[in-house]
Amino acid sequence: MEKTVWPERRKTVVGDNKEYWFKRRRYGWGWRPVSWQAWTAVGLYLSVVLFGAWLINGKPDNQFTIEIGMYLAIVVVASIVLIAFSHRHGPSPKWRWGAKLSDDPKKDA
Repeated sequence: MEKTVWPERRKTVVGDNKEYWFKRRRYGWGWRPVSWQAWTAVGLYLSVVLFGAWLINGKPDNQFTIEIGMYLAIVVVASIVLIAFSHRHGPSPKWRWGAKLSDDPKKDA
């Protein structure tokens, strides 16, 4: 039995007409934001990390407190969410080092 997909949703599910929010980096492994939606996601990630750092600013040095442990957990979870979001809204990552003739302008930056 074939799965029914709404016509306006079909463009993002099937085919290569998908507009990516992130593109592959030219050097290294990973993505780079190329749309306002991607930049908003990166900005939200940075605001979560920086707000958490601001909250633990007054803690004593060289002591691992519950607040620092919670901050580290928040950073790990936020990083995993950003990576999953980038993978969902970008092409599959691969190692790249420089521009090649085989690069796809829709996927590679």
